[in-house]
Amino acid sequence: MLALGALLVLCWLYYAAALAALVRSRRVSSLALRTSSASLGVSLLKPAVGAGSEFADLLRSHANQDYPEFEILVGVGAGDRDARSAVRQLRTEFPNLEIKLIACPDASPGCNGKVEVLERLAEHACNPIWVVSDDDIRVPPRYLQALCSELSKPNTGLVTCLYGAEAGVSLASQLQAIRINTEFAAQVLIAHWMQELRFALGSTLAFRAETLAKAGGFGSLRGLIGDDYHLGAKVVALGLGVDLSTVSVSTRLPRDDGWRETWRRELRWSRTIRKQRPAGHAALPLTFGTLWTCIALVVRPEMLWPLAAICLGLRLATGAIAALRVGSADTLRTLWLVPVADLWACAVWVCSYFGNRVSWAGRKLYIGPGGRILE
Repeated sequence: MLALGALLVLCWLYYAAALAALVRSRRVSSLALRTSSASLGVSLLKPAVGAGSEFADLLRSHANQDYPEFEILVGVGAGDRDARSAVRQLRTEFPNLEIKLIACPDASPGCNGKVEVLERLAEHACNPIWVVSDDDIRVPPRYLQALCSELSKPNTGLVTCLYGAEAGVSLASQLQAIRINTEFAAQVLIAHWMQELRFALGSTLAFRAETLAKAGGFGSLRGLIGDDYHLGAKVVALGLGVDLSTVSVSTRLPRDDGWRETWRRELRWSRTIRKQRPAGHAALPLTFGTLWTCIALVVRPEMLWPLAAICLGLRLATGAIAALRVGSADTLRTLWLVPVADLWACAVWVCSYFGNRVSWAGRKLYIGPGGRILE
């Protein structure tokens, strides 16, 4: 019982730190943006191999930017009809914007297919600042303005973004979105608050082309999964900083994915993190407040219910503020599902230790130490 009570108290401390980091982040986000750097041209690199029917709407958010000079480069495979159609549609809607469609080969064995697409896009990029984001990302109109402003800060080598999630129609997708919206931002912000960021997020990678060249180029990431994490680490190794933008974006979860597809996606994320940050991944049970609350209410409810109630209250408060921080206020209506989403995440964490295989973009990959792809 003492051990269970101690776990609940540790979760209190974690949630208290998360709340403090979230409040601090909201205060920083309210500050005015610098405007001195909003003049350099930007190349938006969008790997879109396997993009779905929502891609046109997501790409439109990138085209509709309040920024003077930028281009969009979209990398597609032979069968990507939706992405090709989206580019044709956006070229009609934005005739003055340069939108390049770049044909890319299939992924090579043992290689990160997304990185290979980025290598091809980089050959056609014409501007000094590059912004990379996944094909499922939606961005606000001030996105490029904010990124370029923040990239101009002294000693900043890369800027990345927090993100919320837009759920599909299935319950599995909704639980995944709830988990992302109520927990992920808090984890990143605690890391950012307590120490310098040493990683980046695939939602956005903004950097100078010359910085990427010094870090070894996209080619140095070809054999690794979690290229966003590794690129952030390479930038830090150069003596530059990874900054977290004041702007948040959103990821559109696949509309029709059910339990199997959602499980595979979460298991891929969890196993990738286990290989990249094994110590941090192993320590995650100290954040499983919902799990310890449920166990406490089953084992000794008469003794532990006050600790459990406080723990659950802190978890819900953290989730609500995190959802607001990433612009996902709709999540507040389904906050009652947070405990279910948390227990689902606990199951994913446990299963992440039973195997090294992941499913990604129709491929079965084996992950070695450090996130190296073994195929």
